Amino acid sequence: MLLEDEFSIFDFVSSLSEAIDLVAPEINNHHKKVAYVSYNIAKEMNLSDEEKRDIVLASILHDIGAFTGEERMRIKLALFDDDSCDQHAIMGYHLLRNFEPLANAATMIKYHHEHFDKATDDIPIGSYILHLADRLSVLFDDQQEILEQIPRIMADIAQWQHVFHPETLVALRQVVKKEYFWIEACSFPINSVLPDRMRFLKKILDLDTLRDFAKLIAQIIDFRSRFTSTHSAGVAAVASELTAICEFSERECRLMEIAGFLHDLGKLAIPDDVLEKNGAFNHQEFNTMRKHTYYTYVVLSKIKGFEQAAMWAAYHHERLDGNGYPFHIKGKDFSKLARIMSVADIVTAITEDRPYRLGMSSEKAIKILYDMVDNGGIDKGVVEIVKDNFDRINNVRIAAQQTAAREYNDFQNQTAYCRRGV
Repeated sequence: MLLEDEFSIFDFVSSLSEAIDLVAPEINNHHKKVAYVSYNIAKEMNLSDEEKRDIVLASILHDIGAFTGEERMRIKLALFDDDSCDQHAIMGYHLLRNFEPLANAATMIKYHHEHFDKATDDIPIGSYILHLADRLSVLFDDQQEILEQIPRIMADIAQWQHVFHPETLVALRQVVKKEYFWIEACSFPINSVLPDRMRFLKKILDLDTLRDFAKLIAQIIDFRSRFTSTHSAGVAAVASELTAICEFSERECRLMEIAGFLHDLGKLAIPDDVLEKNGAFNHQEFNTMRKHTYYTYVVLSKIKGFEQAAMWAAYHHERLDGNGYPFHIKGKDFSKLARIMSVADIVTAITEDRPYRLGMSSEKAIKILYDMVDNGGIDKGVVEIVKDNFDRINNVRIAAQQTAAREYNDFQNQTAYCRRGV
């Protein structure tokens, strides 16, 4: 049983995977299928609960270093002897390696496209399990009866058996003898199968660790676009500072920071050409972008214990008069902390520098905020707090975004190394 400030890492990782899958709906549920197959192979090999846990976490996040739908589809359709997929694996490793609860999973992800017959490094068995599970999963045809596909799928695996670890193949050949394995691996939604098979996955995040994980997720969200590479860090800092000034509890301040890091999670579902557009959206592009708040809500609200913070995060484009989106929340249903988040998002957006324009001055920013108050959009009391504490709030934002900018530049450098094969 989870306590008030405890959260299941499986819930968060699973939700993050679901959000990432939104980038390419054509391969929806791929990561969870791989996790299911990996778990069954690891179980057949009698690995420890800790090893199985890390293999499952690695499976759910194994393509986290591939940011675009096009890249994900290319990886999924890659041939067995295609060794050009390593870049996203290395990038995934760099994203996750410094987050202690996922450090072992990060190493498995780094090597999950390594071929056994060519490997020279000391590669964990989990990487080989993940490689086999990944390649097996992409052979599934969701439009055809799965039990009819078994001979074809296993013939393809046998043809390329030299690229897989022999012990993982032995285990797989035992697992696939049972029809339930194939039925469950291709069931929809697979969420109903995974948790029941993985009760050993009891790793818990406290608020401090969750904050670090949320920051990691914010990097995955923001690093997709050079225009907003530090935005979530700014919103998290401003939201937390405003919450503290309003004299909410330390716990609420920390949860607001976490919600700020995650408020744009749904942007993982937005196509790159919309995110990267340097100019005004047309009507269709604007409607596409507006979906992101709904996706943020759907993904985060599934996490046990995080339901309220999910609303704070997802309501950042709601307005007091009910003319926001996507739920048209208004009045008493629009909580104080959700109102603070909406103002934090606006303040950050209009004061931060972006590649195509400089942020607004304090005078212009405050005028914009009061214009929105006059139009019935945002909370006057929160705006007055911003006005009275503008320098304090803005300095917190700047410091947070400077740190995020350094991290973004470091990541870009790592990306450059990956592209050069370093």
